[in-house]
Amino acid sequence: MSEHLSNDQLLDRLYGLGEAEGETHLRECEGCADRMRAFERRQAEATASPEAPAELLAAQRRGIYARLEQGPQAHSRWAPALAAACALAVGLLWVYPAHHARPQVANRPAPIVAQSAAHPVAHSEVSDEQLFSDVYSMEQSDEPRAAVPMHALFEDAAEGEQ
Repeated sequence: MSEHLSNDQLLDRLYGLGEAEGETHLRECEGCADRMRAFERRQAEATASPEAPAELLAAQRRGIYARLEQGPQAHSRWAPALAAACALAVGLLWVYPAHHARPQVANRPAPIVAQSAAHPVAHSEVSDEQLFSDVYSMEQSDEPRAAVPMHALFEDAAEGEQ
């Protein structure tokens, strides 16, 4: 007895591409003949027209025509404008970010609470002219800042002599 036919060979036979030796095997082998009849049954089911009532199909058709006559929905008209507004907002955020990130210093020293009267602390309320004036006066001194505490020692000693 020869080998059974493969599914591909049975499908070829179903669509008219089969060979003559496949015909003889189908007549002799009951298993292959049953598989061929199952393929033919499935083909008939697939090609059969649907059993839907004409009233159902007519109602569906009327519903489709009614929706086509209504025109586009209100929300679909605004979709391009909404997309353009979102793109504009993203573009503005990209070009003008809300805040600039400040660089973080790892070992920042603690702020000095008490400052000497000669060097006042610059606050945000101080105008630009006042800030530049203070910086200029601090830089015009010929004496280093480290020498200022030494003057206080000598001034105390001079006051004690008088």
